[in-house]
Amino acid sequence: MNAGILRVWIVDSQAKSITIFYPFYPPKTKRGQQCLTDEVLPELEITVEQVFQQSGIEI
Repeated sequence: MNAGILRVWIVDSQAKSITIFYPFYPPKTKRGQQCLTDEVLPELEITVEQVFQQSGIEI
């Protein structure tokens, strides 16, 4: 974040979660059917479950 990166996503295959870090806000952890949307990627609309399924990691 100190380098000016707008988002950092930590994908945890064990917990089947994605934690999103923001420069000025607390991180948010999402799981399952929660939707991943972000103003940085306005056309992105995918669930955490879909990320894992498309990567071949079943929930």
